[in-house]
Amino acid sequence: MKVSIVVPFHNEEKIVELTINKLIKVMKRGDYDYEIIPIDDNSNDNTGILLDNLSKKHKRVRSMHIKNNTPGPSGLGTALKFGFKQCSGDVIITFMGDLSDNPNDIPKFIKKVSSNFDVVCGSRFIKGGKVIGYPKIKLICNRIYNLLFSFLFCIPTNDISNGFKAYKKTVLHAIEPTSKGFEMTSEIVLKAHIKNFRITEVPVSWHEREDDTESKFGSFISPSFIFFKLPKIGFSYLELSLKLWFKFLFKFLRQIKYE
Repeated sequence: MKVSIVVPFHNEEKIVELTINKLIKVMKRGDYDYEIIPIDDNSNDNTGILLDNLSKKHKRVRSMHIKNNTPGPSGLGTALKFGFKQCSGDVIITFMGDLSDNPNDIPKFIKKVSSNFDVVCGSRFIKGGKVIGYPKIKLICNRIYNLLFSFLFCIPTNDISNGFKAYKKTVLHAIEPTSKGFEMTSEIVLKAHIKNFRITEVPVSWHEREDDTESKFGSFISPSFIFFKLPKIGFSYLELSLKLWFKFLFKFLRQIKYE
């Protein structure tokens, strides 16, 4: 089983080498067949140059670049989809380039996929998970969103908005994600759930960026998301939500009948 790790970067020259080197260290320690695909998403600093140098130095690192005339990143969803197309692995892991996630959690994902799960979500809010330096208001919004989303669509996850996930390549081929922003982290899991792929979660640790700045890809739990994108997702999948709930209710009633 080959593992592809897709890592988006935008103007992260201060942390690029540290992130890639930590990922290499973890993968070497586990003796995995792997590749690391860092994505330079329209950076205007030395991020792209540093990634190319790392790619020359390490044969398992393949740097890719998104370049356009619009200032800023193209969006996490766009960067990840670009990276997915470059992957040769059977399993694809998405990892945030700012090192807010812990590379040492990666073996947990690989173990779960090896146990025949199709999608593995990293969860900061289950036993064994950890959150350090998460702003309280953002944390409250996060928990409301995650609980609401999981409840509406009967998805067995506690942290669907976390970008740290693993997917079998067959899942991504089957669902064709379309989101351009951070909401794609939820879209993939929702569509995988619709198609009855096996979904589970593993505890992960997360800490605020060490340089105390916002993620270059923005925040998933933002006012624009809450007031515009979330209602749009809700209305788009309203019929689906009802179908999933009727399906859940039907199974529940059948269990009661036979007990």
